[in-house]
Amino acid sequence: MKIGLKHIKKYLILIPFFLITVSEIISFSNHFVGSILKLSAVVFMLAYVLGHGKFEIKLFLTFLIFIPILLYHIKISFNLNAAIEEGIRYCFPVVVLFYGYAIRKHYKFIIVFIIIFAVINNLYQFVNYFYWLIDVKEQWFYNKVLNKEIYYYNSSMGIIRGVGLIGFFAAYGFLNLIAFFLARQFYNGRYKNYLLAFLALGIIMSLSYKSLGVFLLLLFILSKHKLRIFIGATSLFLISLFLFPKKYAAFSEQISYRVETYITEGNSARAESYRVMFEEIRSFNVLGKGSGSFGGAASTKYDSPLYKEFNFNWHRTIYLATTDTYYPHLIVELGLIGSFFYFIILFSPIFKQHFKKNFLLIIIAIYFSLLFDSLFSFALNNLMFLMVSLLLIYPILEYEKNIITREYS
Repeated sequence: MKIGLKHIKKYLILIPFFLITVSEIISFSNHFVGSILKLSAVVFMLAYVLGHGKFEIKLFLTFLIFIPILLYHIKISFNLNAAIEEGIRYCFPVVVLFYGYAIRKHYKFIIVFIIIFAVINNLYQFVNYFYWLIDVKEQWFYNKVLNKEIYYYNSSMGIIRGVGLIGFFAAYGFLNLIAFFLARQFYNGRYKNYLLAFLALGIIMSLSYKSLGVFLLLLFILSKHKLRIFIGATSLFLISLFLFPKKYAAFSEQISYRVETYITEGNSARAESYRVMFEEIRSFNVLGKGSGSFGGAASTKYDSPLYKEFNFNWHRTIYLATTDTYYPHLIVELGLIGSFFYFIILFSPIFKQHFKKNFLLIIIAIYFSLLFDSLFSFALNNLMFLMVSLLLIYPILEYEKNIITREYS
């Protein structure tokens, strides 16, 4: 009976994952219910943390310092409702870190779950491919064009982007990216190479340029066989160029388009948001404009006056709920001081930590993947991204701690 209860308690820690996954699915047909499920996941994590009553001192103290800063920015915002909504979102990464600390002793269970979750998503993606290939006009993750009975899906080079059970190609690619490096570090079974290949396939199927770029960069940096990887990648590139010249041309066009849109020409909402951010930095905006005033979903929902003040150009993307760039949102709203303390919270788990090399590399991979994605998204506000990245930090630290303890016992 005790063993059964122990296992039940262990599986209960997966409830937030379940709620967030279901919320992602339901949000396509009912955004309100999806939001309620996400909020329920946050409430569950908070209740679990408070019920256990144990807090990591560095995270706790840095968050205490940040609270009055956040309250100040809620107070100075143009709209109290917008400020509170965005203020809650600012707390998402903090809640996930607290929850990660509370469940840290289940590190093996959590790591195995993330890997299995990615594999299940990859298997389900083949179901999505099947319906796409037989030209089913409406799948659950297809979006409607403005209330018309016309559905569309995310694609690149004429190929549907992989979404698995999550429904969003970027989160799907990110899940496989993190799962790949977890499996690479912690799984040593006989089928390791097959598992890594399948997770790498998931990253490719997502057709997420962010995840693909980070994957190749990290794989090259972390690998002991850099020359072998370089030769293999070059060979694959030449073979692909020879066999699929049209697809390669389309891929090159996509890359060029993104470079022009986001960097060289800057004719996008993303580029505009960085223009505003750098203007605020140059003017030394220490205190910020207030929570919910720029970049995030609350700012567009409540029609923030900052967009007119900054002469913000949405560049044919007026349908966007956010500017799809986290750092301009953070710096403009909270200013330089608030942003600085916010990052102190995010990195507090690894302050004054002495890592074994392999554990340091996986921690770097997780942080780098999340922070890089946030250059072009709201990953730091997205619970799915956070649950497969920041949640893992304390469990991995606990994993290392147990290994060191065994070595010296």
